[in-house]
Amino acid sequence: MSQVYFTKNTEAAAQLFANAGLNSIISQNDPIALKIHFGEPGNNAYLKPDRVSPIAAKIKQLGGLPFWTDANTLYNGKRNNNETHLQTAHEHGYTLDKTGAETIIADEPGDQRGRELAVDYPRFKKLYVAARALTAKAMIVITHFKGHETTGFGGALKNIGMGLGSKLGKLKMHQDCRNCPEVRTCRKNQTYDACWFGSPQLVQEKIAEYAAGIAAHFKGKIAYISFITDVSPNCDCYPHNDPPVVPDIGIAASFDPVALDQACVDLVNKAAGGDKFRALWPAVDWSIQLAHAEKIGLGSRKYELVVK
Repeated sequence: MSQVYFTKNTEAAAQLFANAGLNSIISQNDPIALKIHFGEPGNNAYLKPDRVSPIAAKIKQLGGLPFWTDANTLYNGKRNNNETHLQTAHEHGYTLDKTGAETIIADEPGDQRGRELAVDYPRFKKLYVAARALTAKAMIVITHFKGHETTGFGGALKNIGMGLGSKLGKLKMHQDCRNCPEVRTCRKNQTYDACWFGSPQLVQEKIAEYAAGIAAHFKGKIAYISFITDVSPNCDCYPHNDPPVVPDIGIAASFDPVALDQACVDLVNKAAGGDKFRALWPAVDWSIQLAHAEKIGLGSRKYELVVK
């Protein structure tokens, strides 16, 4: 059973970081990737720098060298390439002056393929991951927990799995070529034009495998912090956001992303008095990503909630 540390104080990220023992993966002069979603222009639900920058400050106190990072999107928009993605991050406050850490877009400029990671999962034998993120010695996955139309909710698994896939990786996670009758003549699978989408079940399982492969790359030097605040019904990739579906709940942290996502779901559902994400997206069984991640050994859905 994994431990998930929780506080209702949404301004206590640095203290929760320490209480959860996340300092154990920070070493002197090691570059530390802070995986975060900078928010689509027009969306105001993304995590604001003043709420998460204490994490960067804590890492610097421990001798680490933190940097904010996220990979480019597959779809067109300002987060589709390094130049305007970085511009968006800066416009949303993720600058060295304001946060104490620089921002580095996870993809090499112009690289759509990324770095290949060999794995052995049911859906994938190789992953394509944004290369710069993998140069870090450790990673803290900082997640805005919210709803999502394809996965039911967007948590730590989606943040690291889909979030750090290169454009080719994101394409592979979305496509369902195996069940397509036109696959023999289709040219989309030779380009970066995704067939949007595979089934929610397929996409969730693929995301879980990317999350597991990336976590394995860091060999235990990876941890997760999720902010259950401004819980919007949709992803921060939308150029707008709807009002929160529950009041702000708090912050949770763990070394186990499966336990963390399960705990966040449970906390939201408890506040809502029912399965809020199934109510938002009736056709999506959000538990698939957790069950598959547990099946392939990424973590456990059983957890102990340690309230601080």
